[in-house]
Amino acid sequence: MRMLDEYLDLIYSSFASWIKVSDNKSKLTIDDFPYSTGVDEDLTYPHCWQCVTVNNCWFKNEKNKKPDKFDYTQFSFSQIGKSIRGLYHPHCHCKEHSINVPKEKDIELILSKNKINDFFDRKINWFYRWGYQNRDKEEFINTLKQKTIEEYRKGNYIKFKHSRYGFQIDINITIPGKNEKVNREYVIKTCYIVFPNGKLRCTTLVGG
Repeated sequence: MRMLDEYLDLIYSSFASWIKVSDNKSKLTIDDFPYSTGVDEDLTYPHCWQCVTVNNCWFKNEKNKKPDKFDYTQFSFSQIGKSIRGLYHPHCHCKEHSINVPKEKDIELILSKNKINDFFDRKINWFYRWGYQNRDKEEFINTLKQKTIEEYRKGNYIKFKHSRYGFQIDINITIPGKNEKVNREYVIKTCYIVFPNGKLRCTTLVGG
């Protein structure tokens, strides 16, 4: 019965538009480690950073939007046996499970005040260039957050890099102009790390 369940899950995940990665051998996730150090493999052994960083995370089921699978095409079964050919590396326990397309209410942004203050300290000229004024700061942040959630759930993001600090993504969003720029729109990039169960942690509020 267990083998049948795993086989059906593999089929469902292959056709799903969204998947959740999970490792039933480990409870560790990127949420258990500070951003300053990323995943510490001395603490996670025998689980590697590659698996821990994506454990229980949600991804659009497309290339460049989810972790890359291990390429076994260069290896024979005598070199790497079929029974140990895991998803991301030999002996990997991670599995892809099909999930429903996330709803807006399912997604949570982890956005610190420091990230917001950094934007207004270093890139305030961009903010003014888009027609916003100081009184519009709260409205701008709320709009930015809403647009970020909308684009992520549509799968409109790409992988920036996957490292021990997490699976980092770039999300392109369109921000409406304000006041004298009200009829204009601006495409900007915001950068996040995918965290477990629908959470996204901001690394750069506005990157370009």
